[in-house]
Parts: sequence; C-alpha cells; structure tokens
Amino acid sequence: MNITHIKRAGLAGVISITAALSACGTPSATPDIDVQSDDMEEASATVVASGYSPLTGTALVNTINDQTFSYRDEGKETNVNVTYFQNGKASITWIDEDGDRGMREKLWTIEQGQYLCLWGRDEEDDCMSVLTKAGQLATVDNDGNVAYYTNRSS
Repeated sequence: MNITHIKRAGLAGVISITAALSACGTPSATPDIDVQSDDMEEASATVVASGYSPLTGTALVNTINDQTFSYRDEGKETNVNVTYFQNGKASITWIDEDGDRGMREKLWTIEQGQYLCLWGRDEEDDCMSVLTKAGQLATVDNDGNVAYYTNRSS
C-alpha cells in the first residue's frame, strides 16, 4: 500500500476511526491544535511541531493493544469508544446526544510500520498516523484531519 492509496481511502470509515481514538472533550493539559490542511503529511508535521511524537512499529502496537480510547465527534455530536484487541479486531461503540447507540467491529493492522488502518467488510481501509504527547494520542487521517483521544483503560 503506498501513500497515494492511503490518501484515497473513503471518509465512511474515517468517522469510525476518529471515533476510536478521539477524546470526550479535549483534556485541558493538551489543547487541540488547529491544523488547516488537507494533507496527512503536512498536518502530521504541524502536530509534531506542537510537541507530539509519532508512534510507529512495536511502540504503536504496544500502545493500542487491549486498550480503549475515547473521543468526541463534534460534527456528529457523538461520544465514541474504540477498543483494540490483540487478535487484530477493533470494537467501536458510540452514543449520540439523543441517546442513540451503535456498535461496529473492524479489523486493524499496522501498514508500512507506521499507519494504523481499520478494515471493514464493505468499506475501504481507513488509515492514520498516530502521535503521542504526555500520555495523550492524536491521529491524522487520510485527509489531514486531526483527532485527539483519551485512554480509557488506565
């Protein structure tokens, strides 16, 4: 899979992956960074410049294995939790402000040693860069969108 293929991934799964790792409300210690970019690499560079470090390879796998992450999807007014299991499955659950709930399972892999990708049955893969700072995670998706996550397993 090359970077061109990663950039072409559909937005349908981006919501799921963003839900998987973003924080329910932004932690006050780590403010959101306003990244004005449609490009994954440019957005990642901006997040790194603010003090985040990229997670790759074994460090990335060890960080997400058997952990649950939460985030707030402001656009959909939804709280999302994602749990990454060692067997390569991810469970994504959400609840919106009307109380509607949902769940989806996807497979996850690490591609090229640096991209976290989620795979659904009838969807294209959703890949993102994962970065860390002071115990918080940030992801940058195929379109350069940045999401911030809280680890709920701790």
